[in-house]
Amino acid sequence: MRHELTDHLRGSAALARRFGEVFGAGDLAEYLALVHDVGKGCCAWQDGLLQRAEPQGKPVGIPHKEAGTRLAAEYAGLPFASAVQGHHGGLPDQQKIKDVLTALQGGEPDAEAAREATRRVAKLVPEIIRAGRVTLPPWVSLLRGGSCPD
Repeated sequence: MRHELTDHLRGSAALARRFGEVFGAGDLAEYLALVHDVGKGCCAWQDGLLQRAEPQGKPVGIPHKEAGTRLAAEYAGLPFASAVQGHHGGLPDQQKIKDVLTALQGGEPDAEAAREATRRVAKLVPEIIRAGRVTLPPWVSLLRGGSCPD
């Protein structure tokens, strides 16, 4: 059943916030869910949906995770970009995320598609572009070798 991308992103974000709050990670979970499908906002992806996926039952054939991966890396950090990049097939390692981000800096078609998608979705869901970084839960510092709180 077709639904609006804005509804999907915001609905996923609201659910993720609820689930993440149990772990003190509501803000983080909300943002990652908000950006996970931003790449679906590019015209080529939408064309693939209308011309291949819906009428023929074939894959869209256009990557969609990279735009959100870049946003997650920028606003939440590299380790959390893995959740966006891996949301269909498992968490990739940090080298894969670095490779994706490097490829997005170039002029390749996938890089331009990710930029286009980000521009288009940001007009409808402006909160994908933040003024600052996502607030991370306190336990993240423990994973990075910080000291335990008293």
